[in-house]
Amino acid sequence: MGTHDSVLCRFVFCGAEDDEPSSVLLPQGATVASLRHAFPFEGKYHFRLQETTSGGYVWRDLGDDAETLPSGHVLVKVLQLSSSPQAYPIYSSQIDAPEYEQFEHFFRASPVKATSKGGLNSMWKSLKASGKEQLSKTSARVWETVEFTAGRYFNSQSGDEKPSAAALQQLSAAASLSRAVFSDANRDHMDLLRRLWTSIHGDASPPAWTELGFPSDDPISVLQNSPSSVFTLHALVFFCEVHRSACLEMLPPRPAYAFAMVALHLGALIADLLDLPTGRFVERDEVYWRLFEDPIGLRELFSVSLHAYDDFHRQAQGSFQSAMEQTKAFMCQVLLRGPKTVGDLVQVAHQVRSAVLH
Repeated sequence: MGTHDSVLCRFVFCGAEDDEPSSVLLPQGATVASLRHAFPFEGKYHFRLQETTSGGYVWRDLGDDAETLPSGHVLVKVLQLSSSPQAYPIYSSQIDAPEYEQFEHFFRASPVKATSKGGLNSMWKSLKASGKEQLSKTSARVWETVEFTAGRYFNSQSGDEKPSAAALQQLSAAASLSRAVFSDANRDHMDLLRRLWTSIHGDASPPAWTELGFPSDDPISVLQNSPSSVFTLHALVFFCEVHRSACLEMLPPRPAYAFAMVALHLGALIADLLDLPTGRFVERDEVYWRLFEDPIGLRELFSVSLHAYDDFHRQAQGSFQSAMEQTKAFMCQVLLRGPKTVGDLVQVAHQVRSAVLH
């Protein structure tokens, strides 16, 4: 039987793409179920098929066991879901989430050893001891918040849980945005910039980016060199379009601070707090993941944080550092109260902001 009337299925495991592929030979008309039956390893696996595009290739999820595989040569990436053959339920929203397989492989292949927890906690205590004396009263309150957050990260508390399938879908998409590099050749990226300007000033005047708080009228270079800038730009456009009245109040003719640069800083801060760029949110047990089941949950968190920064900046009489420290403490406190919906988030944010301001 030649390859013209069969399927030569080569496969690589996620995370070991550079290894020499193994292969199985299947009859013509073989389905995903046939591949699963012929696959030479025990356990439960998910497969992704490499498909050629005009710009290279993509990996497409094979979620339907009845789907027929292409004839000839195919390359399949394999994600191990379980080392035992029992039939665990697999949700399509988990499998189809962008980059989910990479996150799963990373944490299955690199379990945290018991000794690492102590080492990390020791390092944390050492850093705290050496730095706490130098902190101001405001910074000390921030430190206590961050210390509490770290304690939750290393020692899960009652009520914490890992992200649900719905939350993972949103978080994984946000993680992809947080790792993307802004490009002026990307129509979607450039359209976001256009929407940012028109949401505030309309189409009547050409963009003058310094008015929005960019250091020059070349925002592209700033975005290309700012961490998580595409993620932040999505969130900022959402804020300017959906909460336009609040946005305009924060952008008087003579702004008190660089609005766009503060937004970029806050977006990167949120991405880091939630471990979006690294994908480690997959393994974290937290009380607030249900908030991000809502497609706008992350963007509303950004919105309430940016609005809080504006209040803190006025209270701090123009100190960027003090206002940013207060905003980070604000975000931590809001999240640790475990809002489960956008409505909860808005209510909790109002309570925490009022407490900080008074």
